[in-house]
Amino acid sequence: MSSGTTPEACPGCHFVWDEVDPATVTTRVDAAIAGFGEALGSPRARTRPREGRWSTVEYGAHVRDVLLSIRDRIILAAVEECPSPPPIYRDHRVALGLYDADGPDVVAGDLAVAARLFRTAFDAIAPSGGDRPLIYSQLLGDQRTINWTGAQAVHECEHHLADVRENERALAG
Repeated sequence: MSSGTTPEACPGCHFVWDEVDPATVTTRVDAAIAGFGEALGSPRARTRPREGRWSTVEYGAHVRDVLLSIRDRIILAAVEECPSPPPIYRDHRVALGLYDADGPDVVAGDLAVAARLFRTAFDAIAPSGGDRPLIYSQLLGDQRTINWTGAQAVHECEHHLADVRENERALAG
């Protein structure tokens, strides 16, 4: 949680982690994944709208990997005392070409599986263990909780769905 009195918020989308009710986490993740499914059906899903901006396929693959990583973090926090999982290396995954072979249909299917696996873990663990601590990321440093980690899943899905919709507007116009 944030150390000051101002709630922790994303500077890009103004998402506030403390405002996420853990009971809504999986519903919100599922809704965002449905939006990704629609966006991945676009004929421009592999197109980057400009330099430095990922394509819809790349954003979708990133969200897939994030959901799988968050699932593992939740499980670690449920069984270990304040674990510190490894980073996801998000930019490295793109630079290494890990998403180049993934087509829109593959990513859409993978996202559905990743969301289901995340949902299963969060719904099983968070009700009784939502306050268990972990170091979510070495970049953030502070202890977080499983419930915060669920809110992070919502943030990643909703934030990047907004990126994808922005891409669609840019490519259409």
